[in-house]
Amino acid sequence: MKVLFTAIGRRVQLIKHFKEYHRIIGVDIEELVPAKYFVDAFYKVPKWNEEDYLDVLLSICEKERVDMIIPLFEKEFISLCENRKKFNEIGTALILSDKKIIETFNDKWKSYKFFMSNNIDTPMTYSKQELKDCNFPLIIKPTDGAGSKNVFKIKDEKELNFFIDYIENPIIQEFVEGTEYTIDVLCDLDGNVISIVPRQRIEVRAGEVSKGRTVKDMAIIERTLELCNKLKIDENIKPIGPLTIQCIVDLKGNIKFIEVNPRFGGGVPLSFEAGVAYAELLRKMVKGEEILPIIGEFKELTMLRYDEAVYI
Repeated sequence: MKVLFTAIGRRVQLIKHFKEYHRIIGVDIEELVPAKYFVDAFYKVPKWNEEDYLDVLLSICEKERVDMIIPLFEKEFISLCENRKKFNEIGTALILSDKKIIETFNDKWKSYKFFMSNNIDTPMTYSKQELKDCNFPLIIKPTDGAGSKNVFKIKDEKELNFFIDYIENPIIQEFVEGTEYTIDVLCDLDGNVISIVPRQRIEVRAGEVSKGRTVKDMAIIERTLELCNKLKIDENIKPIGPLTIQCIVDLKGNIKFIEVNPRFGGGVPLSFEAGVAYAELLRKMVKGEEILPIIGEFKELTMLRYDEAVYI
């Protein structure tokens, strides 16, 4: 099977896993990216918001006879969802959740409203107008931010006033002390959950986990399954493929969900090593083969990451 990844950048471990099963085509806007040297075929493409990006991507999929495309860059998701039919017409399955899910979770305020309206525990979140009711410390971040960029803990009103001006379109949340988890979820093409793997974030560097451990915490797994089932509204609005979900377990044991990212997270190779064969499961999905859920079926494993280099 032939799989295309967009924005491959530094995603070497992700590509190595899929390459064990498939022919891998990678695209990126830059030539000098490490992952280029681990794919079977590489194409330099225009930026996601340039006019010819979609046509170039479709042309590559057609030329390479790509069976599935897995996008990795959030800003292109809406456009790809809107053109899902074009990919289907050339025999390429778009492994990406539906547009409404993308729109909801690309916006931190909409995410908060989703959690609240579905009785999903989440940190209290405030607009600028509601700040008089807040207690410090707080977390401030961009409404449309990704990863940990421009996310700050603020301890007093002076810092709050500074960061409200510094961050464009900010959202403010209560600070929750506890243990952070990233949860790798895989859904089939009908929106059914196939796998859930919680990973404790032991240490984070530049927004990406550098030390982590898979944990068979059934409470987190059950709450995550409940959340994912609420994402599936009907046959046209459903989660598809990978989700990366963030939560904090506070000091009282309450599980508070923070965000849902409809893509592969940077630490997902830990779930691969723990026994979840994403590449094979996705092959079965695209081929229409039966897949039985393997929720909670993984090894508890610790990952310690380090840097490697490519010399050219």
